[in-house]
Amino acid sequence: MEQLDRDRLTWVGYLLLAWFAYLQAAPGLVVPYLRSELGFSYSVGGLHVAAFAAGSTLAGLSSVRLERSWGRGSVLWGACAVLAAGVLLLIVAPTVVGTIGSILVMGLGAGLLLTSIQSMLADHHGDLRGIALAEANVAASISYLVLAGALALSLALDAGWRTALGLSLVVPAVLWWTNRSLPVTGALPTHVDHGRMPPVFWVAAAMLMCAVAAEWCVTAWGATFAGEQVDVSPETATSLMAGYFSGVIVGRLVGSRLARRHEPARIFGLALGVALVGFAALWTSTAVLPAVAGLAILGVGIGNLFPMGLAVVVSLVPERAGAASARAVTFTSVAVLLAPLTVGTVADLASLRAAFCILPLMVVLAAGALALVRRAQGAASV
Repeated sequence: MEQLDRDRLTWVGYLLLAWFAYLQAAPGLVVPYLRSELGFSYSVGGLHVAAFAAGSTLAGLSSVRLERSWGRGSVLWGACAVLAAGVLLLIVAPTVVGTIGSILVMGLGAGLLLTSIQSMLADHHGDLRGIALAEANVAASISYLVLAGALALSLALDAGWRTALGLSLVVPAVLWWTNRSLPVTGALPTHVDHGRMPPVFWVAAAMLMCAVAAEWCVTAWGATFAGEQVDVSPETATSLMAGYFSGVIVGRLVGSRLARRHEPARIFGLALGVALVGFAALWTSTAVLPAVAGLAILGVGIGNLFPMGLAVVVSLVPERAGAASARAVTFTSVAVLLAPLTVGTVADLASLRAAFCILPLMVVLAAGALALVRRAQGAASV
């Protein structure tokens, strides 16, 4: 197999995606602290994560038009500026309305950044896009663990969670300054045009949406759920998520190796099965160690769902990577918008334990959609 060329542009994409992921996971992890400071309900906590998704949804709907008008490079670095501005607003926001609005701005910048990075890597590496996307998401998963560690360290030093978020702004500043003249791979005009996608594309997009919904059940509520399962403090509950993020790293490292020999759809199906095993282990845990083990197994499975699912989606229309990426961001942003908010609402009405059952339901629906995609691919190859 042809070897992936990890050139300077590729590493810029990897590092920016890692920064994006660091801040994407932040709302779910800081909600326990915001609830303690501002005293809001589970539903309002879900609104914080949903606000990030709402901004990303707007980004997905507008990214193709912006890329056509400004060029991919301008959108890439402009998105970094918008995301950084949202972080600064969150750090100084004194009210619930302010924190939700700040996270909405973060989501807008993050969605534009994600779309640009994904389409840039896909167009830059062509048939090896699956490997590039898998490796990029390994970097992203490492940043999840860095975020958990940064929050724990900041709190241990009495610096607060705001310090952990604010210091991350050094990353895009340094990357922009050292790479501001680096040409960013863009798509040909036909690649960004609006147009009809084949029906199987929308089935695959729905599959990816269900997978991301499952992922965000854990990202947004995993710390709170694990804390209630084993009856520990919010600080300890947040540290338990290191098990989940470690599992995500291991899963994506293994997935990036498997992607060299197996098609993304096959790896995606295997990951769904592993995620169900991890959920069962977490659901039945009553002590810290079993809970961490369940989170780790869950992370191994869920870690591969987005990169492999995205590779399946883009592979269906490889000549239109930019448009496919934009539509994928829109679909996944809707999942991030609805899943945490739904879990929070059901938790207020019943219990968080009952609400967390949404996770395996999404996994099963994703498996059903995957079966339809594989059937359509098989029929097309005959």
